[in-house]
Parts: sequence; C-alpha cells; structure tokens
Amino acid sequence: MSNYSVPKKVNESANRPCKVSALFALIFVLSSFLMANKPVVAQTLSLEQALQLAIQYDPLLKGNAHRKDRFNAEAEASSYWANPQVSASVQNLPTDGFAFDQEPMTQFKVGLKQQLPRGDENLYSQQKYQVMADQMSVESQARKAWLKREVTLTWLDWVYATRRIGLLDKEKSLLTQLLDFTDSRYSQGVGAAAQQDILQVRLALLSLDDKYVQAYQQKSEARSALSKWFGAPLDDSVSAPLAQSTQESTLSYPKRIELDAILNDSNLSLSSFLTVIESSEPFSILQHHPEATLLKIQTQIEAQNLNIAREQTKSQWAFEASYGYRQDAQNGASRADFVSLGVQVDLPLFNKSRQDASIAAAASKMSASETDFRLKVNELAANAEVLKSRLSALSERKALYETALIGETQQLSEAELTAYTTDTGDIGDVVNANLKQVQVQDDLLKIDIERARTLASLAYLYLPTHAHFSNKE
Repeated sequence: MSNYSVPKKVNESANRPCKVSALFALIFVLSSFLMANKPVVAQTLSLEQALQLAIQYDPLLKGNAHRKDRFNAEAEASSYWANPQVSASVQNLPTDGFAFDQEPMTQFKVGLKQQLPRGDENLYSQQKYQVMADQMSVESQARKAWLKREVTLTWLDWVYATRRIGLLDKEKSLLTQLLDFTDSRYSQGVGAAAQQDILQVRLALLSLDDKYVQAYQQKSEARSALSKWFGAPLDDSVSAPLAQSTQESTLSYPKRIELDAILNDSNLSLSSFLTVIESSEPFSILQHHPEATLLKIQTQIEAQNLNIAREQTKSQWAFEASYGYRQDAQNGASRADFVSLGVQVDLPLFNKSRQDASIAAAASKMSASETDFRLKVNELAANAEVLKSRLSALSERKALYETALIGETQQLSEAELTAYTTDTGDIGDVVNANLKQVQVQDDLLKIDIERARTLASLAYLYLPTHAHFSNKE
C-alpha cells in the first residue's frame, strides 16, 4: 500500500500566495523533468571495452590457434614417405649341429624395404591440411565478427534497461511533484481539486512498481548474459555508460555507439557505411563473407578428399634390397656373399566396385558442399535485405519522433497544465499528457536502440566483406 494519504478538504478560502508558489513549482518540474540527470561517478563498461574483453577471453579463438598449428604440422608430416623397414635374419641354419659354417646355404641376411606413396596421395593430403589450416584462420575471423555482433546486442539490451530505469525515475519524480501540488490545492480548497485527482496520481505512481520490476529484470538478465562472454560475473560496481552531460540527450547516445564501437575497426563513418550498404548487391558481395568462405573452403577440402580417393585406384610400389653374409666352409673354402634386389606392387583390380563407390561418395560430398555455399549466400543476402528494410523504417520513425511527436507532446503537456491551473482542465489529463511525454521518449529510446542493433547486424554482414576487398586493394 502507498504511504500517501488523502487529506480532508478545508472550507477556507484559497490562499493566493500558496497557489502561486505551488504553481511555479509545478511549472518548473514539468519543464525540467525530461532533462538528463547529472552523471554519477561510476566504473562504466563501454562497448569497445566489452568487445575487447570478449575477444581476449574467448576459448574458441584460442582453440582455433592450436588447431591451426595442428593442421600445419599435419601438412608437414603428410609430405613424408612411410618409414623404411629394416629386417635381419639367419637363414637355412642346419638343425643337426647349428653350425654357421656347416652348410653353404646358411647366411645372415640384412634387408631394407621402402614403400612409396600411392600415386600423389601425399601431395593431396598435404594440400588438404594446408587448406584446413587456412580454414581455422577464416573461422577465427567469423568468430570475431559473430562475437562483436552478439556482445553488441547484449550490451545494447543492458544500456536500454539502464536508461529506461532513468526514464522511470523521471516519471516517478514528475508524479510525486504532481501529487504534492494536487494535495496542496486540495488541502487549501483551491479550484475544483478533489480526492479523485489525488487518487489518480497515486494510482499512476503505484503502476510504476510493475514497470520498475520489469526494467530491473531486463537489466539483470542483460548483465548476466553479458558476463558470460568474459568467463566471470561483472563486478557490482560496473555500470552501463549513460549520457555524459545534461546537454546530451537520450537521442544522440545510440549514434555515438554506432560510430565509436560498431564501426570501430572499419575506418568507415556511419554515412560511408550506409553508402556501402546501399551501393552493394548482397548476393554478390556476401559470397566473401566468412560464413560463406568457410563453406567454400570446405568444398576445397572435399575436392582434395576426392583426389585422394582417386589416388587409391593406383598401384602402390615398394622397393627392397638385402645383403646375405656367408661364413667360409669348415675346410677353408671361400663362400661368396649374396645381394638381393626386389620390387613389390599391389594390384587394386579386385576391389574396383569399392573404389568406385568411394570416389562417387567423395564427389557427392563435394557437390553437396557447393550447394551449402550457395544456400548460405542466399541466407546472408536475404538477411541483409530484411535488415536494410528495417533500418529504413526505423530511420523514418526516428525522424517522425524527433521532428513532430516530441514537440507535440510537450505542447500538449503545457496546454493541459495551463487548463488545470485555471480550473478548466482535469488532473487526469495533466497526468496523461506528461506520462505521454515519458512514453514518447521511451519509444524513441527503443527506436534508437533497435536501430543500433540493426546496424550491428548489418556490420556483421558487411564489414568482414568490406575488409576482404580492402585487403585486396
């Protein structure tokens, strides 16, 4: 229950000085309640800092670095032949005396065998692992772009909830001042003030409780979601950055976010970035997006697998050489040593059906990867078109609010206040008019945040591709 009470109406005549004093107080409140509060000194987490921390502590990026080293090592290892085989044996040793010089066929034999790769299998394996190492670099680029988008969206949710609480504070301050003013008028018997006027303001104050609960819940959830990118909860002293001065309005803040963080690594201004978006044909330019490039690289990997499968149809050769030592005979006769040379080759003639099936499977997998690439490009381009349309609509709404709605609601609030102070209006109209001002400002904040979210998503699509073409130039 509220602590506000409705006083009994007195029958005294209106106290003119009190009325004038209360009126000036109310006019001052109504003319200043929408101005930004002075900033509180606190440790803030900017978007740029959040992005740097998320990239710095991301486990997947660190894992990709290790995987790239692994594939580079695999590429080097696959370029070598198989290890040579050394054999040693005593051959034709007689069992009736086990004498090494008893029989002329007895010999100590040492052999060396080297197996060669099957066709160019090693070359294709080396190329495959080199492509897989390159894939890790592109995957890291895609991960960084994805991290920037996700952290930005979460951070904007946090900023929105924080700033909305500030708007609710202003709304509460306004309603409190209205309650005091109405209470004073009712107590002094000024005009047509009645208990219903006080109750309407009290009801509006009580309805703020639910708004506060929702706003704090959104803030807590966004803060928790943001902390997952850092591997630890955010410190309680860390807060979302707000406007830096009373002259800086809510409207300009999302624009500053866009320029300072969303486009931070692109060397593009907001206008230049919008020009890039409008002048680019998404189905062509987004073929170079990291998500699409990953599938293109996967196609290259599958092409190497196809080459390896084809090499399996070729024969595999092996060369061997051996030296056989014989001891002189027991009667002193000399015995010559032996040298042997040999070639081995397998004949992959009896498993042709299996080899053909393996080749067909590898070819189908490569074709499927090419299809996945085209599907991904279509998906990215469609998302880009949707985001461009959304950005255009949000820009129109933003212009409408800034050029018309804000001014109109302010004039309405002033007119309702004038009417009420001259006993020709209703307190409910005054409250609703001023609450409408807060609602319009809240709606504009939503538009600005949603516009920043849309730009973050467009930056995820276009900035990596823009960097690709910039590096080529």
